[in-house]
Amino acid sequence: MSPEEAKVFFVEDDANNRKVSAEFLEMAGHTVIEKASSLPEALAKIPSLGKKGVNVAIVDGNLSERDTSGRDGEKVAGEIKAKHPNIIVVGHSLEKLVSVADVNCTKMQGSSKLADVVTRA
Repeated sequence: MSPEEAKVFFVEDDANNRKVSAEFLEMAGHTVIEKASSLPEALAKIPSLGKKGVNVAIVDGNLSERDTSGRDGEKVAGEIKAKHPNIIVVGHSLEKLVSVADVNCTKMQGSSKLADVVTRA
């Protein structure tokens, strides 16, 4: 993989965070191929990631306001790793780190740091 040209699957429930972070990723030379805003939507898109050439997945730990346990992100990241072990998973959350991620970048570090982490992945 050439990190400067990452093809990204971005899983984030917050529309504003998704938009701003996607802009930073694209300014850094990456392409956001696919997005999901909920657990069911993310799980439905995982099977097709390989065909779309996705090589990096950014996964929010919490995909609903009602549940801040991080279980949603863990489930999505685990499914990605099970079906596509070559996709690099970047955990991206406020509080809960995604333990099955290859690397974590907290939201407090900002969108430009996220883009940098993807570039170095």
